[in-house]
Amino acid sequence: MMENYYLGNGRKWTYINKTVNREITDKATDELINKLLYQRGLYTADDTQLFLKPSLGNLHDPFLLDGMKAAVDRILLAIRNKERILIYGDYDADGVSATSILIRYFKTLDLQVDYYIPDRVDEGYGISETAVEFISNSDFDLVITVDCGISAGSQVAEIVEKCKKRDKTIDIIITDHHQCNEELIPDALAIINPHLPNSDYPFKNLCGAGVALKLIHALGICTGNARAFEDYLDLAAIATIADIVDLKGENRIIAKFGMEKILKNPCVGIKALLNVALSNKTQIDSYKISFVIAPRINAAGRLGDAGIAVKLFTTDDESKANEYAYYLNSSNIKRQEIQDKIFKDAIKIIESDSGYKDEKVLVVYHKYWHHGVIGIVASKLVDRYHKPVFVFSVENEKAIGSARGIEGFNIFKAMEQQSDILIKYGGHEQAGGLTISASNVELFRKQINIYADDLITDEMLIPETVIDIELKGKDISLKAAKQISQLEPFGCGNKVPVFCYKGAIIKGKKVIGNGQHLKIILEIEGRNIDGVYFGKGYLDKGIYENDKVDIVFTQEINDFRGAENLQIKLTDMRLSEETIETNRFLLEAARQAECLDCDENWLYNGIIDKIIILDDIAVDRAILVVIYKYISQKGTININTPDLFIHSGILKRETKININAYKFLLALLIFDELGLMEVVLDEQGNYTIRQPDAVSKVNLEDSEILNWANNAVRGFK
Repeated sequence: MMENYYLGNGRKWTYINKTVNREITDKATDELINKLLYQRGLYTADDTQLFLKPSLGNLHDPFLLDGMKAAVDRILLAIRNKERILIYGDYDADGVSATSILIRYFKTLDLQVDYYIPDRVDEGYGISETAVEFISNSDFDLVITVDCGISAGSQVAEIVEKCKKRDKTIDIIITDHHQCNEELIPDALAIINPHLPNSDYPFKNLCGAGVALKLIHALGICTGNARAFEDYLDLAAIATIADIVDLKGENRIIAKFGMEKILKNPCVGIKALLNVALSNKTQIDSYKISFVIAPRINAAGRLGDAGIAVKLFTTDDESKANEYAYYLNSSNIKRQEIQDKIFKDAIKIIESDSGYKDEKVLVVYHKYWHHGVIGIVASKLVDRYHKPVFVFSVENEKAIGSARGIEGFNIFKAMEQQSDILIKYGGHEQAGGLTISASNVELFRKQINIYADDLITDEMLIPETVIDIELKGKDISLKAAKQISQLEPFGCGNKVPVFCYKGAIIKGKKVIGNGQHLKIILEIEGRNIDGVYFGKGYLDKGIYENDKVDIVFTQEINDFRGAENLQIKLTDMRLSEETIETNRFLLEAARQAECLDCDENWLYNGIIDKIIILDDIAVDRAILVVIYKYISQKGTININTPDLFIHSGILKRETKININAYKFLLALLIFDELGLMEVVLDEQGNYTIRQPDAVSKVNLEDSEILNWANNAVRGFK
């Protein structure tokens, strides 16, 4: 937003600023990388080497997982007896990948294996009642869950009991990675989950596909092929990154070697998906997996049959793989269209209802919004408003909702406080799902805001940008970008390093991408550096060459036509601290002048403290004439706070006169006072300026506002 550029009030900049203890860092590592490693909790040379040079040999023994031996013994029995196996997965990228990993592996053992993925809308997460009936009436000998099942105690018991009534014996193995509620843990033949109570497994943060990979690792050891799991690292990497688990420890190893496999030798399905999703398939990173590949996998489950993704990843037929990949790509396009429409509808609802402005939690609902995308819409609304959001789709007297939160506000506890009016709910601190009677949605909106009012402070509603290090110019270079790339793959728990530099000079700018983005040339300590500011094309009208700016950015390598160059990707940019301080002072002075209630001592202190100079508040006839002519040519216009700086900046550059936001607003107020223009202030603090049909000759000395301003200036001379 333009207001952030001029006044610095968009995001709060927070610096990590950990001091490196040089005695326990790797002296062979560059100082900048040393600082970044230290901030990531890597304090010793051994820690840094394990992080910078991950090895498959550093994966933990899979048999350290509780339940692994029992699971492996049972599967080996199934192999010997050629039993029928069902893989029960989940409809997201993790569940689909985990399902596909086991299917591909079991096929190499010549096993008869089927799979079941529940319908997202009709069945929901976990082992559904529909699935209970299906499994209970089928002839499977062994069921293995992936990415689910740890809370399915009653469902597992029901399946076993119904099979027993048919004189059918069925064994169930649970593999999962979610937190455990001890009261709901199933009585299964084996349970593999690093979060099991009293588990001694050294790494707790595997995703569902990661747990499945450990199962294959263990089976491979027992069948004489300990490296069998390596064939499935590509799928496991996609799941690990897509499921937003910490990219540390085993997850870092899986992600790094999995992405290498995607580049060099992916399975047929991944190759087909890359062909439809990426124009450049020679550069695969965690960002592309998170925001290009994973959404296409998830799209099938959101809008239709997630089983298509399983078919994609388990086929070796290139023609079929291409067909499935195009289907997923088309589903993703459709998902984006549906999602974008709902997002726009939600914004319209929020911004047309003044009640939302003062509410700390946004509860928005509409009939027949698609259940599969309302979670994404909730996330996008959190990004836009930086408030917790509940989005409901109302259908047949029920409202099905998804929630997303902000730091410091626990979504699950918030729902728990409203449990008396909820039909069902579940989730964790940052996200959740719930069902409520449609007639109670407005009551929920009221009550959740009463609950949140005491918990959410005004400061919590200000979005935060966390900055790793404030850099000197020497640390902004292609060499630094290459060193930073050693920390890849980036993701949850190992975020892309974010830097700040203060005092860059804008030397050039260009709108790109059909007006959506901004390319900027920045002078940093005598060197020109290319920067790109995605999604900020609208800033073009308000920034000028030679503006002195503070920037927040990441450093990247731009490999264009084989030539490597540094490119910085801006994540925030605003005028320098001293300019922002001046702008805030001048805006406050203009607001006070509007009420003829400005404290002259306050103004004087601004000059003494060198926030402003006397000429910044000096208004004369020549300046008023310039501003009047400029506004008169525009007819009726609307002006918000940033526009005061934009228009005054244009005039300052055209006339070489010191015209600023204070003088511009003061001029508008004087014109209104004297009847030269009509200036109307609305509730949002915006001005509408209209030209009267006829203007009489006026005497500027009749303006109380101008006289007040001139008297204030004379008092300082």
